Amino acid sequence: MADAVTEVTEAYIQKLNSVAPGAIWIQLGLMSAVGAGALGLFVVLRPNNSVIYQPKIKYSEDGKRPPRVEKTPMGWVEPVLKTPEAALLGTIGCDAVVFLRFIRMCRNIFIAMAALSCLVLIPINVVYNLKYVKSESRTYITMLTINAVSGNWLWAHVAITYIVTFIVFFFLWMNYNEVIKLRWAWFRSEEYQNSLHARSLLITQVQKGQKSDQGIASLLSSLQIPYPTTAVHIGRKVGALPELIQAHNDTVRALEGVLTTYFKNPDKLPSKRPTMRIGGTLGMGGKVVDAIDYLTEKIKRYDERIEITRRQIDERKAENYGFASFESVPYAHIVAKKLEGKRKMGSKFQMAPQPADIIWENIGLLDSQRRGNKFMGSILLVVFCGLYTIPLLGVSILANIAALSAYVGFINTWTNDYPWLMSAFVGTVPSLLSVLLQLLLPRVIRWISKGQGATTHSQNDRQVTARYSAFLIITQFFIFSVIGVIVNVISTVVIDIQGNKSASTILAAIKKLPDSLQNTWVIQSSYWLTVFPLRGASALFDLAQIVSLIFIWFRTKLFGRTPREIREWTKPQEFDYAVFFSNHILMVVVGFVYTPLAPLVPLFAACAFAVSIWVYKYQLMYVFVSRVETGGRLWRVAVNRVLVALVLMHALMLLTVGLQLGWYNSISLVPCAFMVLIFKLVLKNQFDMRFQWFIPSEQEMQETYLHQADARKGRLQKRFGHPSLHDPLFTPMLHKDTQHLLPTIYSGRVGQGHGAVDGKEVTQNIAGGLTFNMLESHDLAYDRAAYLRQRDEDAMTVSTAAAFAGKETGGPPGGDYFEQRRQQYLNHGPDFMSRDAQTPDDLPVELSRMPTGESTENLIPTYPPRYGSPQARHAHNFSQHSFASTHSFGDPYAQGGAGAQDVEMVQQYSRGGYAQQQAPRPDSRGEDSRPSSRTEQYRPDSRTQTRTPPPFGQPQGQAQRAYQPHHASSLSQQSFEGYPPPNPNGNTLYGSPPNRQGGIRPTYDRVESGGRLDE
Repeated sequence: MADAVTEVTEAYIQKLNSVAPGAIWIQLGLMSAVGAGALGLFVVLRPNNSVIYQPKIKYSEDGKRPPRVEKTPMGWVEPVLKTPEAALLGTIGCDAVVFLRFIRMCRNIFIAMAALSCLVLIPINVVYNLKYVKSESRTYITMLTINAVSGNWLWAHVAITYIVTFIVFFFLWMNYNEVIKLRWAWFRSEEYQNSLHARSLLITQVQKGQKSDQGIASLLSSLQIPYPTTAVHIGRKVGALPELIQAHNDTVRALEGVLTTYFKNPDKLPSKRPTMRIGGTLGMGGKVVDAIDYLTEKIKRYDERIEITRRQIDERKAENYGFASFESVPYAHIVAKKLEGKRKMGSKFQMAPQPADIIWENIGLLDSQRRGNKFMGSILLVVFCGLYTIPLLGVSILANIAALSAYVGFINTWTNDYPWLMSAFVGTVPSLLSVLLQLLLPRVIRWISKGQGATTHSQNDRQVTARYSAFLIITQFFIFSVIGVIVNVISTVVIDIQGNKSASTILAAIKKLPDSLQNTWVIQSSYWLTVFPLRGASALFDLAQIVSLIFIWFRTKLFGRTPREIREWTKPQEFDYAVFFSNHILMVVVGFVYTPLAPLVPLFAACAFAVSIWVYKYQLMYVFVSRVETGGRLWRVAVNRVLVALVLMHALMLLTVGLQLGWYNSISLVPCAFMVLIFKLVLKNQFDMRFQWFIPSEQEMQETYLHQADARKGRLQKRFGHPSLHDPLFTPMLHKDTQHLLPTIYSGRVGQGHGAVDGKEVTQNIAGGLTFNMLESHDLAYDRAAYLRQRDEDAMTVSTAAAFAGKETGGPPGGDYFEQRRQQYLNHGPDFMSRDAQTPDDLPVELSRMPTGESTENLIPTYPPRYGSPQARHAHNFSQHSFASTHSFGDPYAQGGAGAQDVEMVQQYSRGGYAQQQAPRPDSRGEDSRPSSRTEQYRPDSRTQTRTPPPFGQPQGQAQRAYQPHHASSLSQQSFEGYPPPNPNGNTLYGSPPNRQGGIRPTYDRVESGGRLDE
C-alpha cells in the first residue's frame, strides 16, 4: 500500500522535475528579450517625448529640477548613475529617497546572501545528490536545492540560516541609521520648517463644550503646555457639499467624454445622437435617454444645488476636530509626543497632516463609528481573501499541471510528446496570470482601508502596504503552496480510488502530507524562479510606459481624448509607494525563505532588485511625484515586514530540519526567532523616537525661527479650511476645432465670450445653458505655474471667512494685532483693554466669531507668551519644578544633548524676549513699582482664593486667566521635564519666510560624509 503512494508521489515529482528546468530557462530568455525590447523602445522614444518620459523637468520648481538629460539615446544613463542620494533629497523628496534606499538595501542583502548560499550550499547540495540520489530521480535544478539532502549535511544549511540572519541585521541597522539622518535633514530643511502643518496639532474627538476656537484655546490652556500657541481653528460642517461637488465634476467629465466621442470625426457626425441608460442594473432595465441632454440638465441642477448649499452653510456649526499652531516645529513635536495616545477632556492630539493629505470625510468620525467601520472592513477583507483563492486555485493548478497528467490523458500526452511547449506554458502563463490578478488587489484594499476610517492618505498608504503585503504573502506564498500540496494529495487519492485501493492506502497518503508539504515547497521554487524575471521585465515596462502608451493609443483611436484628459496626462503622475513597497516586500519574503532551501532564488532576486533600483531611480527623478511628502514614513512598515520574512525563513528551515532530523534537532533554530524579537526591540529603542519626532538640542532650538503672525494673517484657517468651501467647479472643456458643431446639438443661439484657464485667456461658448471652454492645441498642456500653485499647499486653501463672509483674512491695518494688544496690556493694564475692546469686525479671523472682552483677552497670552530663564523681578507662570533638570534629546548623531540645567518658565510680553524688558515706572513716591528682586509667584492662594500682587505693575485683582491654577486634566508638573525650554532668543518671523543666510542652520553635511546638500 505504501509502495503505491510512494510510486504516485515519485511520478508526480518526476513530472514536475522534467518540466521545471525548461520552464525556468524559457521564462528567463523570454523575459530578457521582452525587457530588452522595452528598454530599446524607451531609448528610442525618450529623446523626442519629454512630456511622457521626463515631465518633471518642466513642472518642477526652479530649485528642485532634476539634472538635465541630453537628447542622445543614452543621455539618461549618466544622471541616473552619478546623482548622489544627498542631491536627490532636495529634488525628489525624502519619501522617494527612502524608497530607493530600501530597494538598494534589498539588492545588497541579496547579493551577499546569493554569494554565500551559492558558494557554500550549492556545492554541498550537488555533492550530496551525486553521492546519494539516483540519476533518474534528479535534474540539474533539483541538485541545487535542499530537496533530497538529509542527515548531518543539513547542519550546513542551519549555519547559513544563522549567518544570513546576522547579514540582514547588519544591513537593517546601517540603513536605519542613514534613514534617521535623512529624516532629520528633511526636518531641518527650510521647506519643512516653514510649513504650517509641521508646527500644528490636529485635535480630534473634541467634546461639545470645546467646539469653538475659544474652546480649543481653553482646552490647550488647561493642559498647561509651556510652549506658546499662535492660532487655533475649529473645523466647520459642510454637509453634503463635497458629495455634490464630486458628482458635478464627474458629470462634467462624462459630458466631455460623450461630446468628444461624438465629435471625433467633425466632418462626418454619427447619424444618431448618443444615448445612455439610467436607472437600470448591469445594463438591464431602466430608461434610455439622450446622453447630451440628460448630462447637460444634470450639470445645471448640480450647479443650482451647490450654489444654494454654499449660501446656506452656517459657519457657527462646528465639527469635532480642530487645529492649533505653535511658534516653531520643535514645540509642536514635543507637545504631540507628550500627548500621544492620551485623552484630555475626551480629545485626542496628534501632529497635523498636510491639508492635501487629509481624508475629510473620515477626520470627524466618532470612535464608535470608526470601530464599527473597522469591524466591517475586517469582515470584507476576510471574505475578499476567501474569494481571491478561487482564481488563485486555477493559477496553482496551471503551475502544477504536471500533477494532472496522471489522470488527464491529453495533459499526459502533451507532457510526453511536447515537453518544451509544456515548459513554456508552465514558465510563462501562471506567473503572468498571478501578476494580472494582483492589479485589482491594491484598489480593493485601499477602498476597504479608507472605509475603515483612515484620516489621511498617507495613513491609508501605510495600512495598504501592511495589508497588501500580508495579503500577498498569505495568498501568493502560503495558500499557493498549500494548494499545490492539496493538488498532489487529491491526485493521489483519485488514482487510488480509480485503482480500487483500500481506505488504509488512502489514509496512508494523507498521513504523508507533512513530507509532501516540505517537498512541494522546495520544488515550487522553480515557479518563483520564473516570477523574478517577470518582475524585472515589468520594471522595464514601467520605464518604457508601454501599457500607458497602448492605452492612450486605443482610447484616442476608438473614443478620442478630452482636453481635460490630455491636460492631466501631461503633468507628472503620482507614485503609488504602497503598491511598489508591497510588491518588493513579496520578493523579499520569497528570497529570504528560499535562501537556505534553493540558493538560485536569492541570486534571481538580486538581479531583479538591481534592475529595479536604476529603473525607479529614473522614474522618481524625471516622471513621478509624491502625493504628499511624509519623510519616508513607510520605512518602518517595510522594515517590520523584512523582519517577518526572516521569521518565515526560520520557520521553514525549522520544518525542514524537524522532518529530516527529528523535531528535537529543530530546536536549534528556535533562538533565531528570539534574536529577531530582540533586534526589533533594539531598533525601536534606538531609532523610533528620533524617526518620528523632531526634538533637537537646546542650542539648535535657540536658532529656530519663531512664527508669530498666524492669527493676524489667518494662516491656520486658510490652510485647514475644508476644500469644498473654495474648490472651483469644473467647466466643460472641448477642442476649439469643434466649436462650430455646438449649434448642431444645442438649440438656440450660441453665445461667445472669453474666460481663463490656468490664468490664460481662452474662448468660451455658451450653449444649452452651459459655458464651454474651447481650448486650442497649444493650451492642452497643463500650465506649469498652475501646477506649481496646486502643489504649493501654503497657497492652496482659502478661509471660510473669505469665501462666504466677504471678510479679509487679516487683522486691522497697522501691524500685528496680538503685538498691539500686548503693548496695550503692558502700558495700561487689563482695565483699559476691557474698556477698549474691539468689535468683531476688527478682530482677527480666528477671533471674529468670539465674544469680545474677557474671553478674547484670555487668549492673548498664548499668542504668544515668551519664556526665558529665571530672573529677578519676574513672576512665575508655572511651578518652579515644571522644567527642572531639563536635558536635550539632542542631535540624533551626537552623544547626548546639552548639559542639564534648572530652567524656570517666566512669562514675558515684550516682543524681543527677556533681552527687552519693560522700563520701570516710578510710583507716586518716585520709586520703582515693579516687584522686588525676590521673585514673587503669581499664583492663587488655595486657602484664601486671593492673589499675590500681579507682575509688571498690574493692578491688584486684575489677573489674567493664564495665571489660574492647573486644571484637573492638565499635564503633571513633571510632564515636560527633559525637553528644551521655549526659545527666548529665537528669530521671530512675522509672516515672511526665512532667508538663506539665517534661521535653520544647514546640517545636510550630516547626511553624506564629505559633502553638503545644496538647498
